[in-house]
Amino acid sequence: MRESVFLLLLKILLFKAEFFLLEMLNGNSNLHSLAKERIESIHEELKLHMAFVAYQSEENSDYMEPILKNTEAMARRIIYLYHTVITNNITEELIKRVDLMLSELLDQNKLNKVKLRKLYSQVQESHFPKTNGLGCIDFLLTNLKMLQIHKSKSVAAVKNQIERIQRDIEFLRSFLNGIVKKNTQHQEVKLLCECITEVAYKVEYVIDSIEVGIGDRLQHLSWLDSLLGEIGHIKMEAAKSYWEKTWVDIPHNVTRSSSHMISQVSAPELDEVVVSLNDQEEVIIDRLIKGSLQQDMVSLVGMPGIGKTTLAKKLYNDSRVTYHFHIRAWCCISQVYSKRQVLLDILSNICGLTDHIHQMADEDLDQELYQQLKGRRYLRVMEDMWSVGPWYDLERSFPDDKNGSRILITSRIQNVALKAKPNSDPFLLRLLTDDESWSLLQLRYFMKKYLVIVGSLGRRLINDPETRCKDILELSYEQLPYNLKACFLYFGAFLEDKDISVSKLIRLWISEGFIKKSEEKSLEDLGEDYLMDLVGRSLVLVSKRRSIGGVKTCRVHDMLHDLCLSRSKEEMFLQPITKRDEPFASFDGLDDDVDFDHYYPSKPLIYERHRLCICLERRHFIKSKPSGPRTRSLLFSAIADRYPRCPYDITFIFQNFKLLRVLDLESINMGMFFPIGFDLLVQLRYLAVSGDLDSIPPSIASLWKLETFVVKGLKGMVVLPVIIWSMRMLRHVRVNSCAMFDLQEDQLEGSLVLDNLVTLSTPALSGGKETLKILRRFPNLHRLRCIIFESPSSPMGCFACHGNICLLLGDYKTLRFSNYFLMPLRAGYGT
Repeated sequence: MRESVFLLLLKILLFKAEFFLLEMLNGNSNLHSLAKERIESIHEELKLHMAFVAYQSEENSDYMEPILKNTEAMARRIIYLYHTVITNNITEELIKRVDLMLSELLDQNKLNKVKLRKLYSQVQESHFPKTNGLGCIDFLLTNLKMLQIHKSKSVAAVKNQIERIQRDIEFLRSFLNGIVKKNTQHQEVKLLCECITEVAYKVEYVIDSIEVGIGDRLQHLSWLDSLLGEIGHIKMEAAKSYWEKTWVDIPHNVTRSSSHMISQVSAPELDEVVVSLNDQEEVIIDRLIKGSLQQDMVSLVGMPGIGKTTLAKKLYNDSRVTYHFHIRAWCCISQVYSKRQVLLDILSNICGLTDHIHQMADEDLDQELYQQLKGRRYLRVMEDMWSVGPWYDLERSFPDDKNGSRILITSRIQNVALKAKPNSDPFLLRLLTDDESWSLLQLRYFMKKYLVIVGSLGRRLINDPETRCKDILELSYEQLPYNLKACFLYFGAFLEDKDISVSKLIRLWISEGFIKKSEEKSLEDLGEDYLMDLVGRSLVLVSKRRSIGGVKTCRVHDMLHDLCLSRSKEEMFLQPITKRDEPFASFDGLDDDVDFDHYYPSKPLIYERHRLCICLERRHFIKSKPSGPRTRSLLFSAIADRYPRCPYDITFIFQNFKLLRVLDLESINMGMFFPIGFDLLVQLRYLAVSGDLDSIPPSIASLWKLETFVVKGLKGMVVLPVIIWSMRMLRHVRVNSCAMFDLQEDQLEGSLVLDNLVTLSTPALSGGKETLKILRRFPNLHRLRCIIFESPSSPMGCFACHGNICLLLGDYKTLRFSNYFLMPLRAGYGT
């Protein structure tokens, strides 16, 4: 009883102290700004202590007594401070006295906070991704602004702390952005960037957890207080690093001498057995020895290891080429570049190096090379070009005497070739066909020789194929711009050797926050630019192209897919889960009628990774009921089983994965109704579901951040609720069968407009003004795939509807019609 009275009196005392603090902040204009800033800090500390006291009980008050006593002392100091300020005239002496009292309060609170942090769990530092820190910060800041606009009640109690964190994160973003632009390799700065990345993910996790209701108020305040302290420490280190200029470093791609880029001094010999790509070889040789007499450039572009160097050496040593050119010279540029060394290498091929040449300045070497080549037909090979800079440096050293001279370059980056010679299409090397692969196998095993082929990894594989291959691919990854690394690693989320829908891929990139908004282009257009950049760097293969232009499907090579997985594991970016992983490996080969309860472990499967990519039989996934308290993306792909249409209960997902931002369940039937609890996933940006659905429930509007909504209706028609018009963030709505808007006649004139919607598929539309009223609610619609219903009483209605839609969507990108001859579908208006 005594303890409960003490706690009650302490609560009253704390409320009184808070009231007096607010009085000082809002009612006393004589306090100087520094004092008010300190009072605001003390107020934040007081709220933490108030939450701590609110969650105490008689059972643990004895254990907590020292902290409670300190809390009481803090409250009494605040009350004394208030009476000191209110009952005395503001003088210089009083101001000094108040400053001293505030400093003592803050110092005492620091000791109390240390004790509190030991009692309550803080945010764990592991399992957050180590990459895409800048993208995470941009996405976080956007989300914080959305919360302010939305005025979410769940974060109202910690509004001040979140605003302080937002200001600090904006500072760290500017620092991190500067480091990314400098591309510094300084170890201390790299570690600082890792700290910034980690704290950004932690802030995102904490604020999203508060928004969905994970934890109590005391935990929320404790988490945020801990983060503010951690961010403050990082800010100090960042400021120190800036003033000490430790971030000033030699960028990774500047001109410098390096043993890593030793050029090939002598003409390369082709001492490997190759499987020829005859179709491409002949075309390239014709470009080299025939055609225009003007100097021309021939570019070989392809993914790392596809055999660009091997093919170039074969062409270089071809008898027709050696006979045609007076001079041939070869050098390797590589990812770092020294103009002087390259000039010396070329001169070494042509005339040999004398002491006089070694002592020449760079400008004199330029002139010497020019004179040596003047009037002679030459072939110059520049291997492994990473940027167009070396060509710009050396271009004036190669005279154009209109005698058929040629420059042959190899690069894994298509844009390099296009910039070096804008009016010349590069040769994109293809992979081996089945017949060519069989020829290789025969040569490999029957000739008993080690082969390096066009399509293999060239000369770098001779000594240690696996290690060399990995090194080559790793180099391509490391050279990627910051914003493309996460996009490339995301290919590890898809099945190997499967074509990937580009539109789906880009929608996922957007939902993951990989693409930063721009005023010049839409997110989707930027996503296409990102993809084409990866294609141009020979890291992504185009599978199919659209008839209207652009890429429809793509994939990555098996070896690059392995790289995505290995780097994703290293950087904790995503985790694949397959039937080879336990406990699922134990089920392989078991009959369908086996009781799996006997085989599943008693402990739940808990995953800690940021993204989970699960590829299992549907029943194994459902029966295991995995959970991911920190998981932000869950992508499920089903492997073939005997009952693909069998409905499953997926309600466990909504309790076990509360922080999901991306949920792809398109390959599993969730039954006739949306499961109870799906509306708890308020962080969702991307939702793809499948089922025997007739309609979407109005509670879908709880997912107010949703940008992409995909519904695979297995029965046919799916009715969309009226409230979908209030989901202002929607960008893509895709119903694969047939979608209907549940609107009555009096609801057609509504004022709600979905400004962000750019894709709509597949609504059922009828001829008439009603359809136009619906489509006017999508002013920025770019892609529409629709079904036009034709009534027997109005056989020409579909043609009128075609014309009206085309007139309305004059700036569309894609418009596809399907016609059906059907009776009216609903008692009310159905579109």
